Amino acid sequence: MTDPIEHLVRVGTPAGPSLEEALRSFAQLRSTPHEGRAVHRLLAREAIVPLPEPLLVAVASALVDRGEPGAATAALARCRSAPALLLRADLLERAFDLPAAIDLVERVLAHDIDSPGARERHVRLREALGRVLPSDPRGATAGVVAVAPDVPFRLVREAGRGGSAAVYEAEDPELLRRVALKVYHRPDRDRAKLLHEARVAVAVAGQGIVPVLDVDPGRGWLAMEWAPLGALGAQGRSTGIAWVAPLARALARVHAAGWVHHDVKPANVLLRAPESPMLADFGTARRQGDASPPGSPGYVSPERLAGRASDPRDDVYGFGRVLAEVLDASGPDSRGPPGAAAAAAPNADPADEAAWRALAADCLAPGDARPRDGTELALRIEALRSAARRR
Repeated sequence: MTDPIEHLVRVGTPAGPSLEEALRSFAQLRSTPHEGRAVHRLLAREAIVPLPEPLLVAVASALVDRGEPGAATAALARCRSAPALLLRADLLERAFDLPAAIDLVERVLAHDIDSPGARERHVRLREALGRVLPSDPRGATAGVVAVAPDVPFRLVREAGRGGSAAVYEAEDPELLRRVALKVYHRPDRDRAKLLHEARVAVAVAGQGIVPVLDVDPGRGWLAMEWAPLGALGAQGRSTGIAWVAPLARALARVHAAGWVHHDVKPANVLLRAPESPMLADFGTARRQGDASPPGSPGYVSPERLAGRASDPRDDVYGFGRVLAEVLDASGPDSRGPPGAAAAAAPNADPADEAAWRALAADCLAPGDARPRDGTELALRIEALRSAARRR
């Protein structure tokens, strides 16, 4: 008997269902205990061959209902249809990024003034924005950048958007190179944060750290090296674990300089290549021993949640969470047997999945049982790989 989920992920192929059949099948699976596996398998398919956009929007809606708005936003990153843009706008509204939400709704209205739900959202969002931010005499919202300001780059596309900034793929017209252009929504308010992010990245610059190319605090932008493969959060299901050792060495560099990154998560691990990660976003970095800032849910250590001062073991915890997620994404609920992604990755590591899972568990262990910093973590990884090569 054909597994309905395996049949579903073949949508768009000669052996698979039509889009209409796929949408009906997914709707039926959503009311069963198999919904989670269907979502993970479809996302794994999307990482290899794009899904039809209506089905991807349905998957994103399921992720929202499952309490995973970040994953839903990531799934919709390439979508340009009205339903996708409106769902992204709803997610941005939930994250209190009203200017970005309005920007997306206005894109929809520009193409179809009668798009269902667009005008209602536009009125509601504009009213909400007027309640939380003052307006200047010209009627524009003061201190808010919903699109990129005048910059010395040619914008190619929006690559991502968060609560404090948007990131664009851009081209330097003089040097003919691609850059990642990070534009803060409120440069007047966030000038100090932007400068802090740039200065820490420069202070720890080297292999495994995203290079800062230029900065303009007055206009609120930061130019960095472009990562051709994007973030690990979007690519983790297909790149395996070739990034593990280089990322640990990057954390060792950060910790040796006396800093704690405080936001080690898939979205902040950018990939030149599967074996060449770059740690990005030093906006929440703090000196070791300083008070810890808030962090991304799921990647904050229990000790940090309890109020412990900045400690390198907090970054080790985030590293362990990222590793565990990538290993889980390559397991039986995604594209194949456990460890398939790791084995298939370029420069595949000799260590087996059990060894990597043991390392992830050690990184997530309570307190002092965790590797104390990036240097110890990198040494553990090298010892693990050496032992595997000897077998």
